Amino acid sequence: MDFSKRIDRKKTNSIKWDKYTDKDIIGCGTADMDFTSSVDVKNALIKRAEIGIFGYEYKSENYFQSIINWNKKLYDWEVKKEWISNSPGIWAGIRIAIDTFSQPEDLILSHSPTFHPIDEIIQQSKRKAVKSNLRIQGNKYEIDFEDFEHKLRLGVKIFVLVNPHNPTGRVFSRQELIRIGELCKKYNVLVLSDEVYGPLAFKEFEHTPFSSLSDFSNFSITFNAVSKPFNLQGLTHAILIIPNKELYTKYSTALSGYDFDFATNVFSLVGVEAAYTYGWDWLQELKNQLKYNIDYCETFVAENLPKLKVFKPEGLFLVWIDFSQLHLDYEQLEELFISKSKLAPTFGKVFGNEYSNFVRLNFGCSSERWEEILVRLQKGINAIEDI
Repeated sequence: MDFSKRIDRKKTNSIKWDKYTDKDIIGCGTADMDFTSSVDVKNALIKRAEIGIFGYEYKSENYFQSIINWNKKLYDWEVKKEWISNSPGIWAGIRIAIDTFSQPEDLILSHSPTFHPIDEIIQQSKRKAVKSNLRIQGNKYEIDFEDFEHKLRLGVKIFVLVNPHNPTGRVFSRQELIRIGELCKKYNVLVLSDEVYGPLAFKEFEHTPFSSLSDFSNFSITFNAVSKPFNLQGLTHAILIIPNKELYTKYSTALSGYDFDFATNVFSLVGVEAAYTYGWDWLQELKNQLKYNIDYCETFVAENLPKLKVFKPEGLFLVWIDFSQLHLDYEQLEELFISKSKLAPTFGKVFGNEYSNFVRLNFGCSSERWEEILVRLQKGINAIEDI
């Protein structure tokens, strides 16, 4: 795979690129990458398409075994076939789980900054959102465990853990996860652990599946997918790992009730199997490219944009940046990006109104494009500061 290749995604119905009428804007917000999938995945999808029939399918033994082998290789986690379920996407699975394992008006806890689909799901399911703010320590975010336990005491029913965390980029340590687990066990809280970015943790940071620790598998559900690490978001398929038999049975009943027991797109099944069977080397090359990009960003900002505060991610292709020292309101920050710099990021306001001075940038692209993004940002900031 040549990750240095600059790919034009305009006029491909890309949400990231085609929702802007200004053709000069660079999309650097929506969380998919500007890289083609591995040749093994593409060939597997083509081979499946050539069959020419796309009816109902069972999940094959190879599908299940690829998931089992992947978790063993990546995490040394012994996943069993009878633990594996699915949903049509991560957020669909979390919504089904919230509907299944809680009641209207129940409290659902998440960390803040909070990825906006969590809030939307909680609101739409008529539950009540509770937030525990991650606190800034130097140039990274850490869990405020005193506040976290305080929120659990309120009677929280479910905690939605996002690890690696979007948008801050934290890969929570084993010690942090153990403390989370001990507190959730103490207060009888079900943990829904979104770990879709886990395979993208950089080598100096170890991602640990929450359910693999201690007895946490008794009160947790793991949500995973090939979507983020292998750039297969459009296949909309999530893998759930549910070791607790009672939880598994309840979730399976709900899945069937939504008529989602057949919600396994035939190409999704092929994509999972191909990515997990043949994608290891491709993933390592991808991470090398991402590491180069984020290291370049750190150096560039330090040398050219010292008023910005970069929270260097430990395992994503997204970087969270604080623009507070520029003293811009939200409308001015939006103008800086869209009008002055011709860049379309994810503005921090979608993670909570208190983050209106933050921006999330997607560096899942060629080094050439990433360097252009940062140079455009520098020129836009210089233009504003010269006024």
